[in-house]
Amino acid sequence: MMTASRVVLLVSISLLSGCATMPAAPSVLALPGSGTSLEQFYTDDTACRQWAVQRTQETAQGAPADQAYGAGVPQRWYDMAYLQCMYAKGNRIPWVQTGSPLPPPTASPPSSSSPPAGAEPPPAPAP
Repeated sequence: MMTASRVVLLVSISLLSGCATMPAAPSVLALPGSGTSLEQFYTDDTACRQWAVQRTQETAQGAPADQAYGAGVPQRWYDMAYLQCMYAKGNRIPWVQTGSPLPPPTASPPSSSSPPAGAEPPPAPAP
């Protein structure tokens, strides 16, 4: 039978081990949006860091208890939440290009249902 102090100890260790893997900062780059002051960018950055911590904790708590994930997974969760927040606030994410036209489509290969011009027709099927 476990005593109350052992239960408290086990719960404390579980909680502390979960906190040890929480990312401290984003490992991705966000830049101020057009017309965004540096002060506003810092305000957005602070708010998005807090939101990313909250989302990462929620995601980790919602994961199955027996799910094992590597140490880098919480950092990816944090980074994605941070980038989504910063982008939603109008800041720039270096690899997201907005307003850029898509490249022109490449020529599609000719349809195989008709032979190329000047080619002999296929032989007729045997009766």
